[in-house]
Amino acid sequence: MPAGLPTPNDFARRVPRHHYSLGTIGLHLRLVLSAPTSGRAAAFVLKCLAPFLPGVRETPCANTGRMWLLRLGLYELTCAKEVGDDWVWLVDHTVQLDSHKGMIVVGLRLSAWQQSPRPLEHKDLRLLYLEPTEHSNGDKVKEQLEKVVAQTGVPREIVSDGGSDLKRGIELFRQAHPEIAPIYDVKHKMALLLKKELEADKEWEKYVSQANLARRGLTLTSAGFLVPPGLQAKARYMNLDRMIVWGEQVLGYLDAPRDPPGGRVDRQMVENRLGWLRGYRARLAEWSELLALARTTEHYIRHKGLHNAAVEELRGRLEPLARCPSSCRMREAILAFVSEQASAARPGERLIGSTEVLESLIGKYKRLQSMHSAGGMTGSILSIGAIVGLKCIDTIRTALEQINNAHVGDWCRKQLGVTLQAQRKSAFAPEQKQDPKHLSTDPGF
Repeated sequence: MPAGLPTPNDFARRVPRHHYSLGTIGLHLRLVLSAPTSGRAAAFVLKCLAPFLPGVRETPCANTGRMWLLRLGLYELTCAKEVGDDWVWLVDHTVQLDSHKGMIVVGLRLSAWQQSPRPLEHKDLRLLYLEPTEHSNGDKVKEQLEKVVAQTGVPREIVSDGGSDLKRGIELFRQAHPEIAPIYDVKHKMALLLKKELEADKEWEKYVSQANLARRGLTLTSAGFLVPPGLQAKARYMNLDRMIVWGEQVLGYLDAPRDPPGGRVDRQMVENRLGWLRGYRARLAEWSELLALARTTEHYIRHKGLHNAAVEELRGRLEPLARCPSSCRMREAILAFVSEQASAARPGERLIGSTEVLESLIGKYKRLQSMHSAGGMTGSILSIGAIVGLKCIDTIRTALEQINNAHVGDWCRKQLGVTLQAQRKSAFAPEQKQDPKHLSTDPGF
């Protein structure tokens, strides 16, 4: 949870050795983490608001605000955590353009979630471990997980997306801790089941191919609003719902065509480009059943978790949705999966079965970094620690008192070494200005 809105009194409070008030710092962080705005936009907004804020005569630049964000994140990473036997760890890797792969472990106490099961939010999480590494395998993951034990104790469960490194590392880790429940993220499992059904369906590949042709034919026309979505090359079966929904919506439009506000559509052109969809009406209905099964299962697990009665409760929700042979097969595969996963739950216990909140967290970090894949991994990865948990004004004050700029620089040098940006700067600089000594100590943030 980002910082709460500061009170008027906070604009009169100062963090020791800080030029700006605690209210100014808190408001900048709130703009970046909640609005959401970029660091530069947040700095500009503060400048515009300054005349209306009590006692504010100067406002920070974007780089100053970014350092506050990283210090808050490093504080979250390094502060003491409660030790208990009911921790849930959500584990994943984040990768970018350079050779680093970031190992991320966030967690929460299962006892707190079980009091009111619901989809997890960023505010529910704590950052337990964060390490960019150039080499990862099962042994490395096991070593990293053992380090987290020193903070929280042995967890009750570990949830992951089943990536090869993570899966092998968790298996090795559980050899010493067999009481841990290894849980496979429900969304990734649903994607695999959808992939199994659709890859065996030749009509699906034809449908996708024709949709791609239609995209090229409609993009620069008056019917651009009918352009189909694209399937991502990576994890394409996790976002195919848009393709199925598009087909159903366009079929509805073809059945009752109409001009959009302020324009006319060449209906003959639309018929030529999209009339083929009528031949997929029955198949789209079947594929929609598969999608409904996946969505219903994901919704149930996110809200109710995995428990001893999960299979029977879910069966009652899935049976009315499955009518064709493929959806019946998928329904049974889903129930078998949930039965296997729920068998790890103790009587009266509900286990978390989704890493969706961690995927969302990684996505928000990449937005904050504003570099996408082209910038490589930088110290901005520490912003993950600023996003999670409840960050009140007093927590911000404590973080800035205990973590300074030098701490952030030391962490970046140790964990990231020379970043992709520093390498690019050196490669493109005039030869006489290159300084190998400076490059080798680039802080990476």
